[in-house]
Amino acid sequence: MPTLIVDIPAMADYPNHLARMSILMRAGTPEAHPYYEVAWAPYPNLAMDLVVPFVGRFIGIELASRLFYLTAQMLVVSGAMAIGLAVQGRVMISGFVASLFLYAAPFAFGFVNFEFAFGIALWAIAVWIWLADRPLPLRLATHTVFVMVLYISHLFALGLYGLVVGLYELSRWRDHIKNWKDAVLLVAGTAAPTIMVGALALAFGGKVGGNGTEWYLSAKLLGLFQVNGFSKYTSSLVTAALIVLIYLAVKRKMLRVSRAGCWIGLGLLCLFILMPFRLADTAFVDGRVLLALVLILPAFTTIERLEGLRRSIFVALLVGVALANSGVTIWAQLSYRSEYGALMTAFDGIAPGSRILTGLDGYPENPPSDLLLYPMYNAATLAVVTRDALVPTLFTYPGKQPLRPRPEIASLTVPQGEPIPMSELDAYAAGASPPVIAAYAGHWTRDFDYLLLIEPEGTSSRRGNLDLIATGDRFEFYRIRKPADTDRVSGRRIAE
Repeated sequence: MPTLIVDIPAMADYPNHLARMSILMRAGTPEAHPYYEVAWAPYPNLAMDLVVPFVGRFIGIELASRLFYLTAQMLVVSGAMAIGLAVQGRVMISGFVASLFLYAAPFAFGFVNFEFAFGIALWAIAVWIWLADRPLPLRLATHTVFVMVLYISHLFALGLYGLVVGLYELSRWRDHIKNWKDAVLLVAGTAAPTIMVGALALAFGGKVGGNGTEWYLSAKLLGLFQVNGFSKYTSSLVTAALIVLIYLAVKRKMLRVSRAGCWIGLGLLCLFILMPFRLADTAFVDGRVLLALVLILPAFTTIERLEGLRRSIFVALLVGVALANSGVTIWAQLSYRSEYGALMTAFDGIAPGSRILTGLDGYPENPPSDLLLYPMYNAATLAVVTRDALVPTLFTYPGKQPLRPRPEIASLTVPQGEPIPMSELDAYAAGASPPVIAAYAGHWTRDFDYLLLIEPEGTSSRRGNLDLIATGDRFEFYRIRKPADTDRVSGRRIAE
């Protein structure tokens, strides 16, 4: 429901993805974007890029993007249920948990390619378990198809699939020792398609993302409270309720985890602890591992002695928590429906091909303390869709997106970035030199036409080179007065 009630889902990265889909759809036509060009290669992050632009030609890019996102959600929930069906022949617990975590970070941050690919990975795990006792050629052929699809869709989802399959087979080590020849063939057959896609990656440069790697202990602790990506308070309350439920179930010896579940749970937990927060300049990587643990483990968990009134109370609590969590998400989406609408109206008044910079009062956090501010971080890229604008932080990372800025404006862009603090922009305007990562903003009063200021704290009166033209609850939109314009205004004031 939160996806269906709005035209543009409020998520940090979603407007950026929507802009890229618009550019890809129009590539090679007379309506091609003036600032960006397409650079296709077999990158392991192309699920949305391959599907949405094609579908968008028939139903419009906004609807195609939203349906893709809705499909990703359906894949996640149904995939978790499919694993439960394959393992136990029941889906209730897996379905409830998947629905509860459907708006968890990083899903709520707009990592749509990962969510779509992760849903496929869940189905791939379910199929692998279903075929556990089937002929080996059938299992390997199916595995090869899933590896190829997952590689193109999202590399990290492929890694999670491979790890879970490997842990599942390790849990059956006794059977493999008895039939060691088949085990050798199994290992070789499962590794072969992975080697193939690895060779494919090397053939095209072997680079996926950048070199940035960061490990934070705080990220591990915050990862435990990620049930809702729009409200930390809701996440804390829901997490506390789940901890109490699990504690009571363990205390009364109602929970039983299968041997395969123990292997998978322990393996994913260790990976979560070891995994950096940022890997190859991709953020929230460890949170994705934890999300995989939460969505997969219920399929291997049995709740015993859950009958009568105790069963009714347990189900009621699960349903209540899930509905409350979704209710907060619905409220967040509705709050942004008018916000995005006001911003799009402001964009309608600017000239096609305008250049828009994003600033922030204060210092940008990733994610911000107020999670409801996060969907504004890339909101300026909506003008890329409607007004062919240049937005310097549009995602164009080599190895991730098949998009490049045209050479003549490349110096005004960055592969990915955050809003720049207004204090730094003021310093650059006064002559200070920016760091390399913000070099595109060194002469922002000259090179850009508009400034989208999010989370404004002051008033337009203190911004001498800016003319306020639109406001919202979380933004102010300014026209940047060029130096020549400023001189004319100053001369007029002196004459007066």
